[in-house]
Amino acid sequence: MPQNMYQSLLKYGRLLMVWSLLVGMKCTVFAQSVNVISKAEAGRSGDSVEVFITLNPEQLSVGANEALTVFPVLVAEAYSLEMPAIHILGRNTYYRYLRHDDLGLVMPSDQVIWEKRKYRPYAYLKTEKWQSWMDEASLKVTLQRTDCQKTDVQTATIFQPARQVEMPTTHHVAVRKGTVIDQMTIVFPLNRAEIHPELSDNQRELDKIRRSLQDAESSGEREIQSLTIKGHASPEGPYKFNDKLARQRTDSLGSYISRNYHLDREKIKTDYEAEDWEGLIAFITKATIDQLPHRDELLAIAKRDDLTPDRKEFLMRGKYPKDFHYLLEYCMPNLRHSDYRIDYLRKEYVEQPPETNAYFEMPKAKAQNFGVYKPLKPYKMWFALKTNLLFDAVLAFNGEIEVPIGKGNRWSVMAEFWKPWYVWRKNSRAYQLQVIGGEVRYWFGSCRQRKPLLTGLFAGVYYARGKYDFEWDTDHRNEDYNGVGDQGEFNSIGATAGYAWAIHRRLNLELSASVGTLWGPRRHYHGEFDDTHLIWKYTTTSRYTGPTKLKVSLVWLIGKRRCHQGKEGRL
Repeated sequence: MPQNMYQSLLKYGRLLMVWSLLVGMKCTVFAQSVNVISKAEAGRSGDSVEVFITLNPEQLSVGANEALTVFPVLVAEAYSLEMPAIHILGRNTYYRYLRHDDLGLVMPSDQVIWEKRKYRPYAYLKTEKWQSWMDEASLKVTLQRTDCQKTDVQTATIFQPARQVEMPTTHHVAVRKGTVIDQMTIVFPLNRAEIHPELSDNQRELDKIRRSLQDAESSGEREIQSLTIKGHASPEGPYKFNDKLARQRTDSLGSYISRNYHLDREKIKTDYEAEDWEGLIAFITKATIDQLPHRDELLAIAKRDDLTPDRKEFLMRGKYPKDFHYLLEYCMPNLRHSDYRIDYLRKEYVEQPPETNAYFEMPKAKAQNFGVYKPLKPYKMWFALKTNLLFDAVLAFNGEIEVPIGKGNRWSVMAEFWKPWYVWRKNSRAYQLQVIGGEVRYWFGSCRQRKPLLTGLFAGVYYARGKYDFEWDTDHRNEDYNGVGDQGEFNSIGATAGYAWAIHRRLNLELSASVGTLWGPRRHYHGEFDDTHLIWKYTTTSRYTGPTKLKVSLVWLIGKRRCHQGKEGRL
């Protein structure tokens, strides 16, 4: 075999082995994903349907920067109902969500758990209003893995909650949609939004929509899905006032219908249009020259897009007052109307041979006994307060404040202050140091958008300025002997490297070390008269290069709590 052919086969053989290994790893992850759901079922309880899911998060290893989301959905042939999702988060992703709430993972009413939490197995129960189509529904549970770079739908498992009941059928029941569209004109008191049935023809107009609702729900085979009302106002008066009045009148009409016609307010949708210019343009277009001598001029003004509604009305009223008066009398009242649309479902019996001799019936919900889900609240981190535990161990005062900056979660600035200030042995010994400084840090690592701020590997540069007084007793056995020491000021610049971990919802632990250069004047002295006087001996300039700082810091995160009730918690 030629040498080059042998090398080619060896190369492709290695690639095949790597590909097989990756496929095997992916299949293992898929198998783990299936095992994370230990139970999933749905059942009917009176006028409600309950979805119950039990998870075993320990069956799946979620990476620190990953999230596994469980999406339960009730699905039928033409309908579906999405239930709140469950998000199982890795360590970094969990703390990122808990401290910043900016991952975009969670919708209101979704639930969040950490895969390392102690509450296992995790129980999920949601209740929704039962609808007739749910008799033939299935519970579909989709698992979706998300990391820094992509979203991967790993597997989808179908659990069939409906029970198949055998019985002969002679007809097919089809659920069809129906719609009723009409218009009504309600007269309101001047500049008011209350509805008065006795005013003008209001009662006749209200009876029109009442009959439409009764027709849409004339038998038990029909169910109203929604009532959509869109109110219109005429283009007269200030636009801002018309906008507010049209909205208030439309909401008032929706509340009146819900209250008097026993229609669920959640099924009523309202919209409004401050001024119906399209209706005005249509009226002017159909009018004759005898009715509107300046019809073309009015039409040109009404169609101009560069003018505000108030400016259009001003020009029409000012230039053509007689024509505008005609519009006020014969057109404007008809523009103060409300269009409504009723959408409903109806069951129709279609005469055709049955495709099956079975129907589905959702089983009754089983009584579930599990802990109460207690929501926690995430917060938005602003800055961090820090203390060096090495200084704290010797009761030396110190403090730091660090603030993240920029949009890439990569930079932060820090200010620090130390002041160990000790004197003992009758002033013959002293350790006094006062330092103030600042530091700029860069945080390394990929996927910073999924890691909590101020965690991970970092490096920085610092500048510090301070003063000191170090005195020691050369012969502490002789009480009459005084100490010798050095005083001075210094500047320091250098570099810092370290690592920080999240250890609690508001705490980090940070390790860091710095190297750099110090320089400044040094004054050598001897203590006299029981160290009540310092005698200067000489002054020099000191310079030092090497390790300058060592820290084991406890970091306390400060921020504002956010009230997202029911989004996150534990059993």
